[in-house]
Amino acid sequence: MTVRSVLLSFLTASFWTTTSTRHFSVAAAFVAPNRQHPNHSIIMTAVRRNSKAKSNNNNNNNNNNNSPATTLRGGGATKTAATTSPTQLSMTPNSIIFDNTPLWQNQGITIALNALGFVISVATGSHVHLDLLGTGAFAAGAYFALPAAANFRIASSTAAVVLWAGKLASFLFYRALQVQHDGRLTTTLATTSGAFGFWFVSALWGIVTALPHTLGTTNLQHGGTPLTNGLGLGMFAVGWIVETVADYQKWVFKQSNPSGAFCNVGLWSISQHPNWFGNLVLWLGIFVLNAPALVEPTPEKASWLSVVWSWRRLALAGLSPLFMWTLFSGQAEGRITNALQMANDKYGYGTDPVYTDYIDTTPLIIPRFGLGGGP
Repeated sequence: MTVRSVLLSFLTASFWTTTSTRHFSVAAAFVAPNRQHPNHSIIMTAVRRNSKAKSNNNNNNNNNNNSPATTLRGGGATKTAATTSPTQLSMTPNSIIFDNTPLWQNQGITIALNALGFVISVATGSHVHLDLLGTGAFAAGAYFALPAAANFRIASSTAAVVLWAGKLASFLFYRALQVQHDGRLTTTLATTSGAFGFWFVSALWGIVTALPHTLGTTNLQHGGTPLTNGLGLGMFAVGWIVETVADYQKWVFKQSNPSGAFCNVGLWSISQHPNWFGNLVLWLGIFVLNAPALVEPTPEKASWLSVVWSWRRLALAGLSPLFMWTLFSGQAEGRITNALQMANDKYGYGTDPVYTDYIDTTPLIIPRFGLGGGP
């Protein structure tokens, strides 16, 4: 079962009817470009004072034959003219300019491709293009919205998204060409309103899931840290491999067992949904990779409210793994749709001892890795 089936799940639960355009307005205000540091006026005042002090010092030196000291009247003591070194300003955090242009470009491409999918669905009733456009929008958005001055972190994040989405969209498109039709979506895509709901949820899934990457592209000045770059890319690699192997194993199993037996081999023996687990891990990796660039610097004595506000982009990006976990766990536990009940009826939960034991003892998403325990 793919991520595309989860979209159907949210559609069936009427999730899309509770979402309005004002949410996007709130998100737009939440990440509005911060082109001037909140302490800009303080910094500029310090710079002007520094320049004035240096100018006065130079004048004093010229009037005293370039002597570094000025003799005070009324005594023989000397006083060295005090100057303010420009390096003292380094105590104030550097101003970070967030440019939201790549964010809006990426989301615009995602919306456009899902809108195209809606038009094709209404005009032809085809199921073949669903994952090609829905999942492929991730790759197209990341590639065409890549900033020209991208640093290592942004380039790596873009490559990760393109690699994942390109692989998954190609596999699901190939599979769709083989089966031609997804029976789970027949009723949904049979009406214009149903097709609109499906592609609306698809666009929402694309926008929210990609937030760690799209928000990360708004900060061109932060290249990440060695720790988060290495850890994030490592997590992505592990998740990508797990998802790819799981999809391949299930595809091969289904080809070898056309009678409709349930897959319980390979990674599917330690998790009922190992492909979802891989998907979660790889997007958590992209989140870790971009996390340092999502926090704005604050002055040393900033208020707690300013500190909290500086973390807003990181909090917004955190919606991605939270959103996916809600979808995946809700689907696996049968809280969103009746997909679990349909599978239990199909494979004989309670009547087939092998399937019943598998459901009762195999973890839903996070693999057991031989440590024992039930779901």
